[in-house]
Amino acid sequence: MKSIRLFLLPFSLLYWLVILLRNWFFDIGILKTTTAGIPVISVGNLSVGGVGKTPIVEMLIEKLSVRLQLAIVSRGYGRKSTGLVVVSDGRGHLSPVRISGDEPAQLAGKYPRVIVLVDEHRVRGARKAMELGAEVILLDDGFQHRYLHRNLNIAVMTAEEVIQGDWLLPAGKRREPMNALKRSQLIVVSRCIDLENFYLAQAKLERWNKPIVGIQTTLKRIRNAVSDQEWGLKDLAGKRVVAFSGIGNPKSFEDVLAQARMTIAHHCIFSDHHWYSDKDITALTSGRDKWKADLLITTEKDSARLQEHFGGFLASEKVLVAEIYQKILSGEEFLDDIIQKALASCE
Repeated sequence: MKSIRLFLLPFSLLYWLVILLRNWFFDIGILKTTTAGIPVISVGNLSVGGVGKTPIVEMLIEKLSVRLQLAIVSRGYGRKSTGLVVVSDGRGHLSPVRISGDEPAQLAGKYPRVIVLVDEHRVRGARKAMELGAEVILLDDGFQHRYLHRNLNIAVMTAEEVIQGDWLLPAGKRREPMNALKRSQLIVVSRCIDLENFYLAQAKLERWNKPIVGIQTTLKRIRNAVSDQEWGLKDLAGKRVVAFSGIGNPKSFEDVLAQARMTIAHHCIFSDHHWYSDKDITALTSGRDKWKADLLITTEKDSARLQEHFGGFLASEKVLVAEIYQKILSGEEFLDDIIQKALASCE
């Protein structure tokens, strides 16, 4: 594996030159940035793969949606459509999950009063959000999308990524080098094991002189995929489960399930944003029997992609969904203060 990465290093150098040139074009104004006219808060990351951005977007929704009309603008990775799609107009309209993408569909279903749009051209998406009455835009996965000006740029990195380091694509998983953190106003360290783990990561980030928030992924509840009936964690302790997921970081799902003290008999891992076929469903059902498991369990993001199977597979099988939230270990005062400053900057 290391030899392959070393072989790819020259390509990483070429990639770095392209990124350097692109960012320079934005810095000197050759590539233009458009200002929306309302506050834009971007949540993004330096690396490919799952770092826990969506639960952070949810945390921001819960902090702001009580008093403001929010809109989420996303590219909608993995969707079976192109162009602008109004996933939710904030008034009950929902587009089909295959058209909207899994994460936007998940957010629209969970927060029906929030406007949710997907568009590969985020400036166009932001304009549509304003037409629909948005007062604040949350730009999901927008760190590299510099065409839309943001009043608050949040960079998310996992504690493991910060502590261990990585290389640029294709030798590693980094989209940009670490000095891209200069563009952020806040760094969020996700998936911290504990405070000590956060402090190790914080020490490596201090040279960027940015406010740093540490968060820990925590199991919120486990529910039935169709009925929404909640299962007590005590009742699930010791149960054998077959987990299945198509997310950027499947190991993080296993870590969450460990909090419920379930026994993972097997984990069926699919590619990120995987759309489940009838063949997959058959394999999961037989896999539960093969591994002598009591239950099947998946993520919220995967359950969004399983909606079309609600009438068959999910109705007849005991399929559970693990919901998570982000517990702030350190720096909540930084987060609240910088959000207020971003909102005030457009007044």
